[in-house]
Amino acid sequence: MNGKIKIATAMLIWGSVGIFARFSNLSGLGVAFFRVSLGALLLLPILAGKKRWLQSLPSLLREMWKPLLALGVSLALNWVFLFTAFNYTTIANAVLVYYLSPIIATVISWRFLGERLSPRTWLLIGIAFLGLILIMSGQSLDLSDRNFIGILLALVAAFFYALIPNLGRFLRGIDGKTLTFLQLAIASLVLAPFIAVMGTGEPVWWAVFVLVAVHTVLALFLYMDGLKEVEVNEAALLSYLDPMSAVVYAFLVFGEVPELRTAVGGAMILLASLLDIKARGS
Repeated sequence: MNGKIKIATAMLIWGSVGIFARFSNLSGLGVAFFRVSLGALLLLPILAGKKRWLQSLPSLLREMWKPLLALGVSLALNWVFLFTAFNYTTIANAVLVYYLSPIIATVISWRFLGERLSPRTWLLIGIAFLGLILIMSGQSLDLSDRNFIGILLALVAAFFYALIPNLGRFLRGIDGKTLTFLQLAIASLVLAPFIAVMGTGEPVWWAVFVLVAVHTVLALFLYMDGLKEVEVNEAALLSYLDPMSAVVYAFLVFGEVPELRTAVGGAMILLASLLDIKARGS
């Protein structure tokens, strides 16, 4: 498998995460906790066998604990809100709104990291948020409406996901496997108290196993390995296989057909994000 095929395969796997999250019979909190905790446990023996890694870990945590903590919290909340959104609205609604995250990340980098944005970028941001408004226009603005709640949850998830690349700028010197493990481990510690109080639901273990082994470990390995052979900008373009495949899977498995306003609004979000990525890569 060449790099592009590895990344494309990872994206097609990630596109089905909402399907297996529903099959797992877990709350959004439960799905997020199992993914981060079991993912961290699978990575730990790989890293713990390296004596130098164990020796460097305490100093790394002392020096970088603030951005690492923020990264772990962002990852945890991102997944909690996204997987909860799948339980409230259609997968198409949740995934397409979630893909506002690259646009939100751009706004965050402008506001807090001093990155300058061109008029074209501001236009793309406007198009993306018009797409969001179009998707939400079909919902009653009422917290008793499950679709409306689901869209809001997906939007909150997109915000926390947008924090991750911005926080990653402060952690560029850390090895990729170490950073992945620390994100998962910190996210596990953040979610553990809530799991102790609220529980997870009654898990369907085969679906949990698929979510951890296939969607977390295998897909992440394919993605990280593919990045060694593919430019970051190319990988970002291939990432659009994720939302497109998610809509197809939801139709095939659950018979969910996106409304016209969802399809048009989602296309506006994806197009704006895609053009923003291409502009940054040129």
